[in-house]
Amino acid sequence: MNTASDLPARKVVSRSPVRTVRVLNLPGIFPSPVECESSLERDFVFRAALCPGVAHLRHQPFQLKLRSGKRYTPDFLVRHLDGSHTVIEVKLGQKIERYRATFDDAAEQLRERSFRFAVVDESGIRERKAHERAARVLRYRKAAVEPALRQRVLSSIAPCQEGVSIDALKERAGASREDLFHLIAARHLRSSRLLPLDGSALLFSFQSAEICHEHRIENWIGAAEWPAHA
Repeated sequence: MNTASDLPARKVVSRSPVRTVRVLNLPGIFPSPVECESSLERDFVFRAALCPGVAHLRHQPFQLKLRSGKRYTPDFLVRHLDGSHTVIEVKLGQKIERYRATFDDAAEQLRERSFRFAVVDESGIRERKAHERAARVLRYRKAAVEPALRQRVLSSIAPCQEGVSIDALKERAGASREDLFHLIAARHLRSSRLLPLDGSALLFSFQSAEICHEHRIENWIGAAEWPAHA
């Protein structure tokens, strides 16, 4: 199992004529493109891109040989800023139970390598439509914000460990909502887990984020470490 290479364990393929492999390029967030086999995987990547604890994301990172003799390729490997790793399987909730034996075996093997394992479904990824807000914010990633304005925003928010509302930060720094969305997408600012974007929503300095339990990808998405029944 090689976690150093950016190459996936196998080429992502579309399993039916109506499914399209999506390639997400998010330079400045992830150093290489991320491939997705479904819209649910795409929505996971959008959420992961704005998780403050995530340093790197790889699709289909390696294969595991299961006790059954079959091989299992997980969907994603997440490396956090603190150096820890979580292996993520993205699966529709109605399909999870039929793969329980596979996931139990994978989780045991990964624990032996000090990797966490989590299975995430649509209820976590799309909770309160957070994936739609993440996609909206990420569209502003390529926007231009003058360095002086960026510095005003960051200087305004830096002393505020409890966060500053979007409306208050706009007024303090003379910024627009679009400017703030760009700074979230560029990882200069961060929001809370479900990415509220109304005027009262709190923003925080990305640099002030401590990598804590909340900022692990599985908790950011709202998934328990597998096995959930353990």
